[in-house]
Amino acid sequence: MRVAFVGKGGSGKSTIAGTIARLLARDGAKVLALDVDTLPGLAFSLGMGKIGDGGLPEGLAEKREGKGWVMREEISAEALVDEHALDAPDGVRFLQLGKLPGRVRPGSTTAFRHVVDSFRRPGWSLVGDLAAGPRQGSFGWAGFATAVVLITEPTAAGLLAVGRLRRALPARAGTVLGLVLNKVREARPPALEAAGLPVWAEVPYDEAVAAAEREGRAPLDVAPDGPGVMAMRELLSALRDADPGTITA
Repeated sequence: MRVAFVGKGGSGKSTIAGTIARLLARDGAKVLALDVDTLPGLAFSLGMGKIGDGGLPEGLAEKREGKGWVMREEISAEALVDEHALDAPDGVRFLQLGKLPGRVRPGSTTAFRHVVDSFRRPGWSLVGDLAAGPRQGSFGWAGFATAVVLITEPTAAGLLAVGRLRRALPARAGTVLGLVLNKVREARPPALEAAGLPVWAEVPYDEAVAAAEREGRAPLDVAPDGPGVMAMRELLSALRDADPGTITA
């Protein structure tokens, strides 16, 4: 499975991405979690707590005349992951782009993009948490994914943002898009059909999940049997059904 989570700020995409990554690992998958967001989020939802802000080393890439930033020498994405990814709970491997304001540097960004574009180790699942808004999507940072999940709260503003995010994503053959309604308290909003996307899951508002977010803890560690996490388990099943890149026995 190769899945990217996108959404507006505050939609809960990091929380869901981290939970899905660990649920996949608990099911026996080898998982690489990619934190493409330049603001903190995925490490907390994975249960890693606060970690350093640095991504891959700056010296892996260099700027060349007529080519821009390129890798300094030939090195596989798999080798970069083996050397630099961190261990997260349940056996997930974690790699982050780096965090604003000062850690998102051209050389490390080039190396991280190399991993995003090229990591294809057989049998591994990739879970990517993209930065809020349309910029990363429009520049192809979700290109690794065979399933793209748009996360939104069930509000008019959220659904409008989903439409704009969807238009920003380059059309790619073999990639499916779906919608997750998060923090649901009431019935579906009337404008939902206008989004034109299948609804893969409705995650109810769960105070235990909200408390985990406030405390910087993983929902899977705080409330593994709560309604929020249970809905995320259902999302994983929906992803397995929808993702053309998923191979099942």
